[in-house]
Amino acid sequence: MKMVENRNNIILATDSYKIGHWQQYPKNTEGVYSYFESRPGAEFPYTVFFGLQDILKKFLVGQRIKQFDITNAAVLAGSHFGSRHIFGYDRWQHIVDDHQGFLPLRIKAVPEGTVVPTGNVLMTVENTCPKCYWLTNAVESLLTHVWYPSTVATLSRHTKEMIARYLESTADNMDGLPFMLHDFGYRGASSHETAAIGGAGHLVNFLGTDTLPAMILAMDSYGADDQTLAFSVPATEHSVMTSLGRDGELDIVDQLLEEYPEGILSCVADSYNIYDFVNNICDHYKDELLARDGKFVIRPDSVTDLHPYPSTLVAWILERLWGAFGGEINSKGMKVLDPHVGVIWGDGIDPHGIENILSTAQIHGFSAENLVFGMGGGLLQKVNRDTQRFAFKSSAQKRDGEWHDVYKQPLDSSKASKKGRLMLTKDTLGNYETLPLGDFHDHVATDDLLQVVFEDGKLYNEQTFDEIRERAALTQAVTV
Repeated sequence: MKMVENRNNIILATDSYKIGHWQQYPKNTEGVYSYFESRPGAEFPYTVFFGLQDILKKFLVGQRIKQFDITNAAVLAGSHFGSRHIFGYDRWQHIVDDHQGFLPLRIKAVPEGTVVPTGNVLMTVENTCPKCYWLTNAVESLLTHVWYPSTVATLSRHTKEMIARYLESTADNMDGLPFMLHDFGYRGASSHETAAIGGAGHLVNFLGTDTLPAMILAMDSYGADDQTLAFSVPATEHSVMTSLGRDGELDIVDQLLEEYPEGILSCVADSYNIYDFVNNICDHYKDELLARDGKFVIRPDSVTDLHPYPSTLVAWILERLWGAFGGEINSKGMKVLDPHVGVIWGDGIDPHGIENILSTAQIHGFSAENLVFGMGGGLLQKVNRDTQRFAFKSSAQKRDGEWHDVYKQPLDSSKASKKGRLMLTKDTLGNYETLPLGDFHDHVATDDLLQVVFEDGKLYNEQTFDEIRERAALTQAVTV
């Protein structure tokens, strides 16, 4: 059997042990209803739900089960378990024969980009054919992958909130906020696909990226406009700055300024001696940069013995640039560099490191608007499913035409699950609440916020990237 034939086999897109679960539910089971949530105790108090539409389009929408899929899966399962009786051949055959290969499932979810406090339902899944009760949790493994883009979108938005607070206290406006966190994570991601969907999660909140696959995914799966989706600038790397050796570093700067007479130009500055580089920019290139129609951005990429923390090194660079190029004092009493120069830190940074730099800059009297940040591994890689404590659990099952509540209540109460069929509501004060389906309270101002996004192989309520960005915007208040 050729492995390529199984690579896109949705039957095998699950955990091994789920293959035999059709045998394990009570014999009279007709329906399994499950939900997905970010449990209390997550790192962030809310979750930006994002990425489900991409998963649905890639894996579930359309005719997904064909005869050869069943045959191949049965052979693999027989070898895998050492028995041909574990695999439910007739169950999958029913989907081909009676459903033409379309998956008989109904998936409801909160609109993507919605910022939902932890502890609330985000998505529900149930079978639409009583013979396919086992299918609901067979797709758990695949659907749970929405944890990743949702976590990146949440971390990115949390960082945006934090940067916004520093702008509010040190700057006269918030104009630069959409560009203050740049995605540097492509090379550090675990795969091309990871970089694409994680990077798209970041673009829910910001306009800056160097992860081109994220743009492609946002355009393909969400109809994003390539003219307004994301932006970048000319920037060097060490292979450029070291190409002529230590003595030729300034020759490279000369060439760069000739090639880019206008616009933003970002230049990595620590190839040899960060202090020499900054001093040369301040002394040798001052007049040229002041006459240039654009901003020259210095990127220190490593700390030094004299300044062992990014925050202290950035503060020194700001002071040196201020002494050479000057600027203005804004209405908050903070120093704003001449617009021809700036600083970006983009190495080994995470939200805590960003806040340390912003706090130190503020202590030194500099506005946050002087700075831009690039985050790679800290944005796309240093997260996992437990960051937001995501879980997919069955909460109701139907037997002999009647629904029964299902739940777990372990001694670890933080892992207790919800019971019954669920809906997500929002009251008149903006508070989100998960309620039993159809159980509206007097103060509830919304119908069920969960929308059908998939049913019987078809996509519903397709969302655009612009709509998602609008829902996730900081102007949308979140009560947690």
